[in-house]
Amino acid sequence: MSDNQTLTQLPHDDIVMALIELFMTGQYLALEQQLLALLDIHPHWLIGWKMLSDTYMVQKKDATHAAYQALQLNQLDPQEHCYYGLALKTQHDLIGAAQAFERAIELKPDYVAAINNLGIVKKDLGDIEQGIACFQQALQLKPSFASCFSNLLFCLSHDDASTAEILWQRHCQFAQYYESATKANIKKHTNLKAQGRTLNIGFVSADLREHSLSNFFEPLLPYLQKNPELNLYAYAATAIEDATSERLKVYFKQWQVVDQMNDEDLANKIRRDAIDILVDLDGHTSGNRLTMFALKPAPIQVSWLGYLATTGLNNMDYYLGDEYLLPQGLLDKQFTEKLVQLPINAPFSPVAESPEVNSLPALNNGYLTFACFNRTNKITQSTVQLWSSVLVQLPTSKCLLIGDAQSGNHQKILDWFKQYGVDASRLVWTPRTSMQGYLALHHQVDVCLDTMPANGVTTTCYAAWMGVPTLCIAGDRMISRGAQAVMRHLSLDDFVVADAAAYLAKASYFAENFVELADVRQQLRSRFKQSLFSQPDIAANALYIAFRQMWKRWCAGKQAKAFVVRS
Repeated sequence: MSDNQTLTQLPHDDIVMALIELFMTGQYLALEQQLLALLDIHPHWLIGWKMLSDTYMVQKKDATHAAYQALQLNQLDPQEHCYYGLALKTQHDLIGAAQAFERAIELKPDYVAAINNLGIVKKDLGDIEQGIACFQQALQLKPSFASCFSNLLFCLSHDDASTAEILWQRHCQFAQYYESATKANIKKHTNLKAQGRTLNIGFVSADLREHSLSNFFEPLLPYLQKNPELNLYAYAATAIEDATSERLKVYFKQWQVVDQMNDEDLANKIRRDAIDILVDLDGHTSGNRLTMFALKPAPIQVSWLGYLATTGLNNMDYYLGDEYLLPQGLLDKQFTEKLVQLPINAPFSPVAESPEVNSLPALNNGYLTFACFNRTNKITQSTVQLWSSVLVQLPTSKCLLIGDAQSGNHQKILDWFKQYGVDASRLVWTPRTSMQGYLALHHQVDVCLDTMPANGVTTTCYAAWMGVPTLCIAGDRMISRGAQAVMRHLSLDDFVVADAAAYLAKASYFAENFVELADVRQQLRSRFKQSLFSQPDIAANALYIAFRQMWKRWCAGKQAKAFVVRS
């Protein structure tokens, strides 16, 4: 057979169907090996390269080469450019991904998926304004694009210009669009109204895997599972499963992967399972199933943990928090849900084998090293302006940030620092690393600086675990109160301030009081171990009491009402 014949002949349809069967049954390694062998013979086989990229993607492997080969065979297809952009995004090449999505949009200006993906990448690059613009454009083209609307809401919650009132209005608009379309499909609940019976509790999330959610959610599960009055059900809204998923599965009576189920089918499944209380763990984050919650498949629906703001849904009955996140009467008008105060929003479980806390670096350096390990898209211009004021006021101090300053991903942040009088030499950029490496970075840090309006929560907990307190401002919305809630639970009120002036004053105070800061550092891990963060049994019992009170009201035919659970 000649080389030309080999290039033109492609694998038979029967072979393709067998390969698809391997993919559908999760036999990814076998599929990968067969595809590589076939592509060695048929390098111009477009479907083969696309299948190989899918196989790599689902295994969390680098799919960029395979996606690029497919793109070279089909360069005028906008979908190939969009897929290549997705492959680049999974490898954290956000600039390359943005270019791929932009090329897809050039080829097809009304390509809604590519516009949405470009918005996600712009958001991840910290360009919140461009992200918002992309999501708004996509929604103009396709108003029913619910996940894009959630992306818009997520972006607005990170935007300097979005007031609490604007956020409230836009979240309500989400509900007006998606709940109004589902009212006719809501069915009457037939759950047995018996106050003392065992309750079926369902949890819906795309993040029941390696994700920051598991740090807060997993510690509760052993205690909830042991409660004879609860049956736990999990509805995993993603096909991605990992070691964390395997750990979580053992705590549930039923674990169902539902990412391929449409809203109506999933709602019917939840009704057949006779779920009494259905808990959303995602809010308006990626992969959420809020449009399914709009169908009200369970008599009681609760939002918690994943998104520090209202869902906007009238069919979401309750939102869980604690006294620091949701002080009574302060934020009630920002939620369609009724607010429930727990003793603590959730416990926190750090990774095993964390590095030990070291001595305060400033004692040797003679100056303060600040840091922020929050997501890049939380670092807004007003945040950089505030940090710059601190660095200008303390001219020997430095600030450590995660990222590669040479990649271009953080150019906007560098430009902002320069605009506010901070030279790039004052910034210490460190690349992404393993969890152990990330925790060890705290050995270089004296004080963490928080972001506004979106605070760090997981990063604040980990910093405290490593002996590093976080200087933060108590904001006027829940997403701006996460860091201060952590500090207050650790009785570190001195690190919580009301405004920018107090922020600067506090930074100056610690620059002159290294010994006091060193004492806090040495005590912090012990504080953490003694706090409610490290008492999941108390948190789980409070959650059970909350579920019982919600259920009692429903059985009595009463509407949802805000309440407090005491420890």
